[in-house]
Amino acid sequence: MRRLLLCAGVACASTASAAADLDPGTLLVKSAEASRTSNYQGVVIYRGDERFEVLRVAHRFKDDSERERMVSLTGEPRQLLRIDNRLICILPKGRQMSIERPNLKGFLAQLTVERVEQLKAYYEFRSEGQGRIAGRLCNGVTVRPKDEFRYGYEVWTDQETGLPLKVSLTGPRGEVMEQVMFTEVAFPKSIPDDAFETEVDIRKFNLITSNLPKLDALPPPDQHGEPQVAFDKLPRGFKIISHDDRPLPEGNGNVEHLLLSDGLSSVSVFSTVQSREEAVFSGISHVGAVQAYGRVVGSFHVTIVGEVPGSALRLIGDNLRVPLPGPVSQGRSDNSAPAGGLPQPILLPNSQTVTPPVVIPGAIPGPVPAATRGSAPGTNPGR
Repeated sequence: MRRLLLCAGVACASTASAAADLDPGTLLVKSAEASRTSNYQGVVIYRGDERFEVLRVAHRFKDDSERERMVSLTGEPRQLLRIDNRLICILPKGRQMSIERPNLKGFLAQLTVERVEQLKAYYEFRSEGQGRIAGRLCNGVTVRPKDEFRYGYEVWTDQETGLPLKVSLTGPRGEVMEQVMFTEVAFPKSIPDDAFETEVDIRKFNLITSNLPKLDALPPPDQHGEPQVAFDKLPRGFKIISHDDRPLPEGNGNVEHLLLSDGLSSVSVFSTVQSREEAVFSGISHVGAVQAYGRVVGSFHVTIVGEVPGSALRLIGDNLRVPLPGPVSQGRSDNSAPAGGLPQPILLPNSQTVTPPVVIPGAIPGPVPAATRGSAPGTNPGR
């Protein structure tokens, strides 16, 4: 028995040593691939912004196609279905709340070896050793920004499969702003079709659909011509990666949407001509990790939204230009927003009115709850 325990100890020490030798960027690339191509089922918890949720998830990769289904186990019944990058959120009538995906956030799930090398100019990648999540050995990686214009990440990946079992969005002091973690997980060889069928009467629910952008499949930004918004200065590494124009409801003109990214963090810029008397969001505010900045420039109302620090939005918003002259703006600014909240609903290109406008790669459009106060700093699990 003593000999067996000694052998087990040597094996564990060898595993820990091997984990320590792994390049953190390589771990994240493997994790991104595993999040797309693994079959898994389990239970995850989401915490952040004074909110705690429990969800059941099933994910399948078959015939080069992804399917994913999430079902809330707490609060009002909500479901999310995903087929590749197409999302369908099933919510109770009259509700705009969203549920988070237990996956790598945003463009973390699209990392490649080449992209990691590019990101090293703006982020530092560090190994955090070993820990246990959902009873499984994991390797930890932190992604720390090199300036004040982006957030960081802490990711714990399963040693056997590479699947990310715990993902935290971290703030400037390393505090956890949002976190998704598996408490149970299994890796079946196959998952039947009925695991992705809804169990609700969809006549009693709202169906909200959206597309997740893919970095390798985005149309060129100039496909819709030159943007009406230009930037004199952007945070280092950010550039326009997507540009589209969408009609507003009831024929009230168009809204232009620009997606900016450094390859990991992202920001959406919405601009539209103000043609009638109405209150518009002006100034900066936040709901949790999501920041929003609005201003009127000439005859245009511009809203900037992103899961980045407010300093990034201010740099972008204070250095943008729009074509002048233009129609005289009849909109009036409303700076009466309470701290931590947005002043009023903002109309988005998907014809939904939400507060605030959340259009972030990897996230589902909908409000995000109030910011977490005093979140515990990220710590290495199982140590």
